[in-house]
Amino acid sequence: MASGSVSDDPWVMYYVVRSGVPFSLERAMASTGAAAVECVERFGADERWRERPRKVALRADGVEFQRVQDEEPCAVEQEVLLCLPPRRRSDRSALLEALHPFTDAPRPKEEAPDDRSPTMTYVIRPGVMRTAGKAMAQAGHAALTCVEEFGAEYGERFEAWRKAGRPGELLTEGWELYRDDPEAVTVSDAGHTQVAPGTETVIALVPSPRGSRRE
Repeated sequence: MASGSVSDDPWVMYYVVRSGVPFSLERAMASTGAAAVECVERFGADERWRERPRKVALRADGVEFQRVQDEEPCAVEQEVLLCLPPRRRSDRSALLEALHPFTDAPRPKEEAPDDRSPTMTYVIRPGVMRTAGKAMAQAGHAALTCVEEFGAEYGERFEAWRKAGRPGELLTEGWELYRDDPEAVTVSDAGHTQVAPGTETVIALVPSPRGSRRE
């Protein structure tokens, strides 16, 4: 995927994460990937921003999180995560401007039990991601690209994934193997933060039964 053009006033999709709440990296990436897809599906093919708005993860305490819910047009609302429709960076509210970048969250003591629901798999390139916030943004890009490139070909699998709540799982090994998978898309970062332009960061694979990519 191309890294996209550089703008002094880009379109930005903001994710707001409630701070202090246990939030595994797998759940964070699955949540932002699902939210990005749901946002685009709800608002349609808006040519102003649909191709590739930047994705920025912010953190908010309980009061700030509630204010964002009350004052901002949230496209997706989850217990820990809010997703806002893209806007020009210059159009962000004073509330959003005051929030700090999200980097990481406490890890849950136990992960959710494994099941066989249709799941989008995300693979992180080793040694590239420095923060969970960066990984979340890249997961959003990867999920949207996966739907755009394979949605028509694998319509039934994507529909089953939507009905299951758009779940995701994270793999941290096997980058080269999954990169060559015919059902994979690879995201190249635009280079705005942390990595050089064109750096490959995250792979997303067409939904399949959870755990099947590890077998």
